[in-house]
Amino acid sequence: MFLSRILAAAFFSLAAASAVQAAEAPAFSVLINDSAGHPVMFQSTTTLKKGDVINVRSFNAEPVMVLQVAMCNSDCPRMHLVKTVSLTPYFVGDTHTNENFVVPENGHVVFWVQQVGGVASVPLAAQVGTWSLQIVDPFLSFATSRLYPETRPMPANELRLDDNKLRVRFHHRTFVTVSLADANS
Repeated sequence: MFLSRILAAAFFSLAAASAVQAAEAPAFSVLINDSAGHPVMFQSTTTLKKGDVINVRSFNAEPVMVLQVAMCNSDCPRMHLVKTVSLTPYFVGDTHTNENFVVPENGHVVFWVQQVGGVASVPLAAQVGTWSLQIVDPFLSFATSRLYPETRPMPANELRLDDNKLRVRFHHRTFVTVSLADANS
C-alpha cells in the first residue's frame, strides 16, 4: 500500500513536471539563419489549427516593410505564401501597426520580414523647389499575398522568445512582435 502511494505520487509529480515544461516551451523558433548567423526566418514550434489567431504588431517600421506568412507541413520542405502583412503604418504620425491573422489551414506557420521598396505600381513624383516628394499608395500591393523574390528576408539584430511570443528587432529600431492570441480574449 505504501509503495503504491509513493509510485502514484512520483507519477503525478512527473506528469506535473512534464506539463510545466511543455507550458514553458516557446511557441516560435528560428527556422533559418543567414550566413552571418542572424535569424531571418521563423516558424511555429507546434502545428497550429485552422482558425487559430496570430497577432502581429510592429513599431517604427521603415517604408515599405512587410511580414510574409507561409504555411507548411511538419518539416516545412514546401511552404506556400498565405498572407502579406504590411508593417508600415498607413497614417501620418502613426508609428505602429497591430493586425490579427487567422490561420487558414492546419500546419506550421513560417514568417519573415522584407523591406520591399520600389514596389509601387505607379508612383507619383512631384518636384517642389529643391525638395523631391514621392507619394506611394500604401494599399497597393498588400491586398493580396505577393512574394517578393528579388528582396531577401531581413536579418534580425536581436530576438527574444517567450511562451507564446516572438519579439524581434531589426535595423534602425524596427520592432516586430508575433504572438499566439489568448484563447480567452
